[in-house]
Amino acid sequence: MPTCPAGHDSATTDYCDECGAPMGAASGGDPAATAALGAVPPAEKRCPACGEPRDGRFCEVCGHDAERPVPAAPGAPAPPTDPAAPPWTAVVRADREWFDRVRARGGAGAAALEFPPYCPERRFVLSGAQLAIGRRSRSRGVEPEIDLSGPPLDPGVSTLHALLLAQPDGGWQLVDLESTNGTVLNDAADPIAPNRPVPLTPGDRIRLGAWTTITVSAPR
Repeated sequence: MPTCPAGHDSATTDYCDECGAPMGAASGGDPAATAALGAVPPAEKRCPACGEPRDGRFCEVCGHDAERPVPAAPGAPAPPTDPAAPPWTAVVRADREWFDRVRARGGAGAAALEFPPYCPERRFVLSGAQLAIGRRSRSRGVEPEIDLSGPPLDPGVSTLHALLLAQPDGGWQLVDLESTNGTVLNDAADPIAPNRPVPLTPGDRIRLGAWTTITVSAPR
């Protein structure tokens, strides 16, 4: 099975179906190869469900599959069900400003990136207790609610990249799921810390991959 620059086994040969890195960018599992798109240096792997250290895909403490979204805690609040209160929405678009920032960061694969000539906006209604952000992978059984598979495909988006968690007041929190290239909120210089919920404010821009920006908005 082909191996991506970060060392993941991939069922696809163009882009890794685990982290989205170009399969021909480098060889082996050299951590320096993950610098493509300004990738976040590897850190200690922890279970996104219970926080305990893990060595492989499945947590030895709680059994959580690290390739699946974090399960909602028992009694986790759901968004308001009042039909008079419209839900939040998320608009996905190709962002030239973010693309230029990613290119400026450099990295092994940054120079080969091209901004898509056409990428229609997509709108998602935020509902339920949680929504996964990522790329559909039939080989891994991953079906994120906010699917960024394209076309066009953003090669910097991981299969399971981030998660949106509903809050009791109807708001949302953002969690990065140890994505390869990180998740940036608005104009921050650094990605948010993995596995730590960050509150979202209407108008916030979630920036990920090579050119993808997700803008969240609340009902007025």
